[in-house]
Amino acid sequence: MSKWLTTICLILGSLLPIAVDTGNTHLFNPDWDEHSRVHEVWRLTTNLFIAIIGLYILWKKDNILLPAILSSCIILGFHISVLTMPLYDGLSVGNGIEEPNPLGIPLNIFVFSVLAVLQILSFIFLFKNKS
Repeated sequence: MSKWLTTICLILGSLLPIAVDTGNTHLFNPDWDEHSRVHEVWRLTTNLFIAIIGLYILWKKDNILLPAILSSCIILGFHISVLTMPLYDGLSVGNGIEEPNPLGIPLNIFVFSVLAVLQILSFIFLFKNKS
């Protein structure tokens, strides 16, 4: 179960942001300067490469712990950016952008919170099976 949960977290944590953030709300947002776009591509590709490495180690090398840690890095990176928004005047959703709010929570925070719970469950299953 741990292997499958980590797989889900690695795939969704890397591919969902690519699908969502390569549109006009992020990467092609006319209000973003050129340098901001460089950082966005850097973030998206770094997370994708982390996920690819994690999936390789998980499925080809049959190691579960390191991919779970890599997945947690992607998920924690998102949550740290949310928690530190007051320090850099960040917003979870850009001005004028309509986004679903399941349970009154911005969709991006909701999805990455679900991923965090899934990854925590993965660790629980992993350590429970080792004992």
